[in-house]
Amino acid sequence: MVESTKPSYSGQRVDTDDKWYQLFQKGVELGTWNVEKLFDEIGFKQDKETWESLEDDERAQIRYLLSGFLDGETEVAGDAATNLSRAMGADCLEGNRQKEMFMTMLTLTEHKHTQFLDIYMNEVMDDRDNYAELDPRKGTRVPIVQATGLGEVFEHQGLLTAKAAQTDDPVDIARAATNYHLNVEGILARVGSTAISRLPERANLPLLNYAFKFISTDEGRHITHGVELLKELLEKEQAGKPAYQGVEENIVSTLYEDVPYMADFAYMYTDAVGDPLDFDIDSTLMRGGNLIDGMYNETLGCDIDYMQVMDNVSDRYNEISEWDLESRLEEQERHYQQKRGVAMDGGDD
Repeated sequence: MVESTKPSYSGQRVDTDDKWYQLFQKGVELGTWNVEKLFDEIGFKQDKETWESLEDDERAQIRYLLSGFLDGETEVAGDAATNLSRAMGADCLEGNRQKEMFMTMLTLTEHKHTQFLDIYMNEVMDDRDNYAELDPRKGTRVPIVQATGLGEVFEHQGLLTAKAAQTDDPVDIARAATNYHLNVEGILARVGSTAISRLPERANLPLLNYAFKFISTDEGRHITHGVELLKELLEKEQAGKPAYQGVEENIVSTLYEDVPYMADFAYMYTDAVGDPLDFDIDSTLMRGGNLIDGMYNETLGCDIDYMQVMDNVSDRYNEISEWDLESRLEEQERHYQQKRGVAMDGGDD
């Protein structure tokens, strides 16, 4: 919920009473942390020493976790945020100018998250999963991400946000906001951030943990934007406006489509690597379930069929637990290197 604090001043083109204006202003106040200053003030030394002291399987687990974040942040900082910024000007929405203002802050913070993760992984870890020649928009994802189905969520995100920007249809905007703000930011990122917040119990990574306090705060505002946007669309559907019919049905169906692949993220950095840091797949999935309940049922008032969610997750988990993940990873790395070679030669494929 956005707290409304009425300013003592007003504008003609900017509505300073609008809740979207308040979100924008919070972004101005809280979202302007400087990644490079963080590097200068805290430094990489302790994180490097800790990284080098970890066992191979512990490093692999952190690498899987951060690779998912890096790929996701790169995606949302690029096409997704740009497309949603365009969609905020749609005639079906209110407070368009303030929504567009907030999206400028959202886009800035997403690029900063990419900035932090890209440099951190390169400086503290190694460049194994941090290729410069390619990113998802050029057709190939980080191999660790693509070896499981996590990339499916990000690809779905790109398709939905592009469609919303093109059609300005309220149902399309609802699907895009559900995927991006609720599923990627509200579930994937928050579940992953919870895992990172537990790292000090086993690994002293002060730079990583301090940065994620800022990242989590940023993402909280992004989630609020999505929740408020979806509430607006749902209210118009409930008021009987014809163009908005189907909003709730498509919010729910987007969750059902994404949830089995979101569960891959939990599997990817827990059971897939033997879980040496004890993140625990069951508690990780439970955390995701609680977030679904809080956002979809309690806040939006949607009727989520938990049996369908559980069946989707269970079916997917049974499928991926049978994979030879190392073989899949080797295959994706070969594919990546082939694409990487083409890109370095100046090709388009």
